[in-house]
Amino acid sequence: MPSITVPQFRDFVFAWMRENGARAQRVQLLDWGWEWWLQAELAGNLRAYDSTLDVRREQFVFDGKQRSDLLLNGSSTVPGERIIVELKTLRATEYVKPAFLKEIAVDVDKLQNHLKTTHMGAQLLSMAFYFDANAPIPPGFQRREDLHRDLAVCWREMVVLD
Repeated sequence: MPSITVPQFRDFVFAWMRENGARAQRVQLLDWGWEWWLQAELAGNLRAYDSTLDVRREQFVFDGKQRSDLLLNGSSTVPGERIIVELKTLRATEYVKPAFLKEIAVDVDKLQNHLKTTHMGAQLLSMAFYFDANAPIPPGFQRREDLHRDLAVCWREMVVLD
């Protein structure tokens, strides 16, 4: 089964956001935000782009009952080919900088400290999406602001070996 790399997935996300930023801007105003919508849109459109890719949502890759937003290349027997993705979104109407940064930090902690042993060595990606290009980003994250008007994305790539 063909696999996707972190840079390929990141570029796919950027291209998708450029094309769908106006939709995201409308959806993010709905009650309960837009994280689940984004998760389904990215997974569905990635499969539409290449139906042979292994794209899974809400997989139990963490200790306890926590699930990943996306698991890419999940059927690979090589842990380093698997990509575990955590997404975080912020509604423009609920912009609270410290709370959003804390939620991103919780995702990073989950990725770094709560993986099941069967997923050690997987590539880890935390991505946060928000409609404020001036928002602060967590330490160790990179930012991309040229996607669609005020839409910005920050991300951090990690690997936990043991």
